[in-house]
Amino acid sequence: MAKSGDYFHNRGGKWNIIDTKRYYRHGKHIQKVARDTKKIDTKGRFFIPSKQKEELGAEVVVTNSLDVGYLCVYSKEHFEGIREQLGKLNSMDPKVRKIKRAIIGEALEVNVDSQGRISVSAELWEKIGAVPGDEICVFNDAGKLDICTKSFYENEDHDIGSIEGLETTYYVEGL
Repeated sequence: MAKSGDYFHNRGGKWNIIDTKRYYRHGKHIQKVARDTKKIDTKGRFFIPSKQKEELGAEVVVTNSLDVGYLCVYSKEHFEGIREQLGKLNSMDPKVRKIKRAIIGEALEVNVDSQGRISVSAELWEKIGAVPGDEICVFNDAGKLDICTKSFYENEDHDIGSIEGLETTYYVEGL
């Protein structure tokens, strides 16, 4: 029986379930590009997908996302660009101050260990309702990772129509 997260492949008009951990096309292993499922260990760590580990580097920044229920992981350089852009916004605007506190004020700089794991504080995990032992979904989004609990993702509305017409007041590249 198929379960959430299974990968389906249409071959000759017939849909086949492919192993949820490894993906194959024409007998060759392929990398899942967008979403990966990981587990938080007892110390609050999780493995960064290997391809993203190379892209993000040895030092990363973990912070709140603009989306409720998510955290973001950025390379240190990428996050400095975001910090610089936020610093140029009008600090007299209460919305700007709020986003600075949420994104910069909650940011945690961490090193990727030799096994490719990063440690996230209990406070940040709590923001998304995660605890050690929980499964999380890790999304690769153009040089950053978005993270949410698997249960949150499974209960989230994935209807593409729900994102039509969304606008932002402030544009911050890379956020």
